[in-house]
Amino acid sequence: MPGVTDHGYITNSYHVHVTEQIDAFTKLKFESEFQQLSPGGAISYVEVPNMQDNLKAVIRVMQYIYDNIMYAELNTKSDYCQECGYDGEIRIVEDDGKLVWECPHCGNRDQEKLNVARRTCGYIGTQFWNQGRTEEIRDRVLHL
Repeated sequence: MPGVTDHGYITNSYHVHVTEQIDAFTKLKFESEFQQLSPGGAISYVEVPNMQDNLKAVIRVMQYIYDNIMYAELNTKSDYCQECGYDGEIRIVEDDGKLVWECPHCGNRDQEKLNVARRTCGYIGTQFWNQGRTEEIRDRVLHL
């Protein structure tokens, strides 16, 4: 089924698929209605870029979460390249049909020299992921 079973992964996204173009506030409002029905383990995630220079936006989203939804978190990118000192989002690129992590500044692909942190299945992991999970991470859209 196109858009559902044609991916190399299964997502545990809560009602809104990771690829759906939707803003943070609309997503949280929509998913909050389902949390009333299933209060155990129902969490909403908002994907955001590095927000260290926009704390007002972070506070605005956090206040919205506090006022409108039982359980939600922000997923941000916090990566570092040990080769060149790049501090930002390490990107996922395709190379010969395989997804690999690459520093956008120096092109480093050595996983031993890249610090990448992403939330997967509710936990923030710093080890690299299989191809299916890497595809799901790559497909996530930003909500801010």
